[in-house]
Amino acid sequence: MNMNKRLLSVSALVFFLFLAIWTAVAAGATNKIDHRLLQLFGTWDWLDGFTILGYGYFIGIASILLVLFLWFRKRDYYSMTLVLVAVGGGYGLNTFIKELVGRERPPFAQGVHGFSFPSGHAMVGSIYLLLIAYFLSKEVKKASQRWVIFFIFGLLALLTGLSRLSLQVHYPSDVLAGFSLGIAYLSACISVYQFFYSRMVSCEQRRSFKHH
Repeated sequence: MNMNKRLLSVSALVFFLFLAIWTAVAAGATNKIDHRLLQLFGTWDWLDGFTILGYGYFIGIASILLVLFLWFRKRDYYSMTLVLVAVGGGYGLNTFIKELVGRERPPFAQGVHGFSFPSGHAMVGSIYLLLIAYFLSKEVKKASQRWVIFFIFGLLALLTGLSRLSLQVHYPSDVLAGFSLGIAYLSACISVYQFFYSRMVSCEQRRSFKHH
């Protein structure tokens, strides 16, 4: 199975997980476990600081820096488009579903606005952090180095989402749904990107062969 098929399989699998969570939330099946876990995470104050990684301005700055890196390093318009579509589209998708579902935030949520499901920090945070890891992994040659990169940024994405539980501004099902939808959307975006990028490389190689 090639990389694109694996990515599409991952995208489909975690998207169905997201739909299952959405169905359970709509049916009220997650209420008890949500409140129990929310009480548990309320004591994990050490997670609070990681929430900054999911703020809009932080994501915006990181995304702009990534686009500039791709421009100065490779002049790669396909990759730059991927960043804009993945991060911007992910934010738009998250906002749309929040309005569609209309789930209220936990009762102790203070200083935050908007609906709760799915968590934007978990979803968009996962998208941009894993996207950075994806492009950085292309800059190294050893598989072990690529695993380290994905582990670090994956851990940051996880902590960013969990921080919303320690701050009591999301239910656990919101965060899990955010992770699921974020990974599903990003996997689909990267799959489409790799398809068009490989076609572009093939066309350039054929043109180069004809010139020689």
